[in-house]
Amino acid sequence: MTGMIREPAPRATLDDVRLVLEVARLGSFVAASRRTGVPTSTVSRAVARVEEALGVRLLHRTSRRLALTEEGTRLVARASPLYAELEAVMDGAIDRDPEPAGRLRITAPVVTGASLIAPALVGFAARYPRVEVELRLTNAVLSLVDEEIDIGIRSGPIRDAELIARRLLTMEYLLAASPAFVRDHLRGRPRVTIKALTALPAIAGSPQGPWRVRRRDGSIDELRPRAHFAVNDPRVAIEAARAGLGIVRAPVALIAREGAALTPLALTGATLEPAELFAVYPSRHLVPARVRAALDWLFAHVAPRAGGL
Repeated sequence: MTGMIREPAPRATLDDVRLVLEVARLGSFVAASRRTGVPTSTVSRAVARVEEALGVRLLHRTSRRLALTEEGTRLVARASPLYAELEAVMDGAIDRDPEPAGRLRITAPVVTGASLIAPALVGFAARYPRVEVELRLTNAVLSLVDEEIDIGIRSGPIRDAELIARRLLTMEYLLAASPAFVRDHLRGRPRVTIKALTALPAIAGSPQGPWRVRRRDGSIDELRPRAHFAVNDPRVAIEAARAGLGIVRAPVALIAREGAALTPLALTGATLEPAELFAVYPSRHLVPARVRAALDWLFAHVAPRAGGL
């Protein structure tokens, strides 16, 4: 009688273990997703792979909280210092080149790239003369591997599990409209409900994505505004809003620059979710010195400029 062939347990990777440690540290799949820039579903699958590979349950899951099992507690206690030591070893290997050199390719959205990323990279190029910097400004999401790009600057959430994502900054957003629009469509009151927001004319992005709002109970809604005008440049969106074409969602700093030309709008019972900007790069065992230096430079020099976008 032929015995049954047992399927091998799934192979858990170091990235899976890293996500398990983040979930354990933060106590939430969603928090770990935000911290690492990978989708919540990817975090959940990573935990499941590690659990199946080990043959034990690591987390107690309920609708209200997560808690480590006894086996999970032991794994975290043993894996955390080992993972930290591995990162230190990798850092030492990467840092053997004392002076970064070579070609560095970065892609970023047009407006954010021009206002925040480009000024930082000018300083980086001056600091590291042996690095040849190439910045490509485009709102298209390019394949970093196919285009041989070292770093991409992207809005979250990052859904590509093949990329390492580090949150670069968080940008607060506001709704606004022209004084004439407020008078004619909102009865002169600078306030709008969620229901009205989906029905009134709006200035939308292109390609059109949802506007994320957080209700008072903490739940997140993704609204699809009725686009009267769509454009992929927030500066043009602001201009369209000034002309009275609809409600615009834009960074606080851009709206503040308009002064009396735009009226900020309060959202009844909810607030706009901020936009998170990530630096992403292909998953590699070793990150070149020029890429690591550029990442460190961006994190040191971009965030302080964000308020003046």
